[in-house]
Amino acid sequence: MLRIGGKIIFIFLIVFCTSCKDVSKDFNISGTTILLNEENVPEKDLVFDSIIHLYRESLEADMNRLLVYSSHVMERGTPEGKLNNFVADLVFDKGKRLYNPDDGKSFDFCLLNYGGLRVPLPKGEITYARVFELLPFENEMVVLTISGEKTLELFQYLARSAVGMPISGARLVIKDGLPESIRIQGKEFDINRNYKVLTSDYLAGGGDNMDFFLQPLNYELLGMKVRDAIIAHMNQVHLRGEMIQSELDGRISYLQ
Repeated sequence: MLRIGGKIIFIFLIVFCTSCKDVSKDFNISGTTILLNEENVPEKDLVFDSIIHLYRESLEADMNRLLVYSSHVMERGTPEGKLNNFVADLVFDKGKRLYNPDDGKSFDFCLLNYGGLRVPLPKGEITYARVFELLPFENEMVVLTISGEKTLELFQYLARSAVGMPISGARLVIKDGLPESIRIQGKEFDINRNYKVLTSDYLAGGGDNMDFFLQPLNYELLGMKVRDAIIAHMNQVHLRGEMIQSELDGRISYLQ
């Protein structure tokens, strides 16, 4: 028994000592610190720089081209704003021209997001660059079919919102943070029917906490970016020799 116990103890000590063996190695790391200042700037690749310069000049020339004239300043606002209404209305109009559904039924209204409008539009010249500043994101136009229950959630969201969401094709009266009246295409809201909403793929994915858009009954891409729809509309207005304009019409209002 002692020998067996001794043997066991002897093996344990060997394992223990082996595991305690220092297997680390010494490494020498060396380097040089280079201070980035005027004296240590890398030399320019003149050929590469000249190519970039040509593209930069071409891009700047394109972006600074006149797109259209605006008759007045357009800013976003709450519960509605001239910029909100302008963007929502033109996207609604462009969407109507693009959308060719199998069921023959067009979408009912358009909803975009307040935060997606990054800068106001000035009075006078509007350039391509200004539109890219207004909408810097590559959002696609989407038509979602949602139930009446989800549509009610949408308008409850708008009623609770601290900012005015761009909307077209619908009117909302808010009282105490709740929808008091909802009219879509001039008709009273009907919770027992489905509605088609034109929006962006960002919101369709639940952006800005718009969870009512998740798991829609149908999802249809229109094949055009929101920004491209705005540019196309402005081009058409300019070709007609007109100016863009917008107005407040009470599409979202508060009932005291």
